[in-house]
Amino acid sequence: MPQGPLPWLNPVIAHRGASGSAPENTLAAIRRAADLGAHWVEVDVRQTATGELVLLHDATLDRTTNGRGKVAETSYETVAALDAGAWFAPEFAGERVPTLAAFVALCTERGLFANVEIKAEAEREEAVAEAVVTLLQDLWPNAKPPPLISASQPRILRKAALVVPDFPRGLIVRDVPNEVVLAERASGCVSVHPNADLLTKAKTEFLLAGGYAVLAYTVNDPERARVLRGWGVNAIFTDYPEPERWR
Repeated sequence: MPQGPLPWLNPVIAHRGASGSAPENTLAAIRRAADLGAHWVEVDVRQTATGELVLLHDATLDRTTNGRGKVAETSYETVAALDAGAWFAPEFAGERVPTLAAFVALCTERGLFANVEIKAEAEREEAVAEAVVTLLQDLWPNAKPPPLISASQPRILRKAALVVPDFPRGLIVRDVPNEVVLAERASGCVSVHPNADLLTKAKTEFLLAGGYAVLAYTVNDPERARVLRGWGVNAIFTDYPEPERWR
């Protein structure tokens, strides 16, 4: 249904895929989200030491793989050989860390829309942002609305805007800043993504009045989702994207 500046937005976005029932940011989680009926998926992208773009949330490999160390200091060859599923459940043992290109191919195959969050160390923000949006521009199907690019670092969003100005952008915040700070950090953005636990009706109305779509993270409680929806929140990120859970 139409959602302000993002008319193709769905009110439920699978957070790192269906990460409540499959290992986050893996192709298994993306497939699970699609199988459950999700239309939108959100993933996190980082760059390896050798330049490849992969789906990983943390700056280190420790939590979601059997590897150790910083993603930005590890070669893709090493990352690609890691197990990214056994930590979640034995049935996912052998699941690999996917590339951004593989994610795009799966979205194309399954008809999914995407929110791609770019993550990078301070000294690499602009280079990683350029690499991500350039790859997406090259591989994302022209017939589909472009992916929503998000980040918590304004410099990433500014660089993305310079490289691919027609991709929509969203600012991730923990709490909603004041008008002056928001105007500076979210310049050119179509959406703001606040922490749902800190969101209030007044803050939601403030963002909506500013022309932003409001995408709240991470919501796994249907009752909380109903409250947010009543305030006008446009979409929630959830680990459990089954549509029947959110009706």
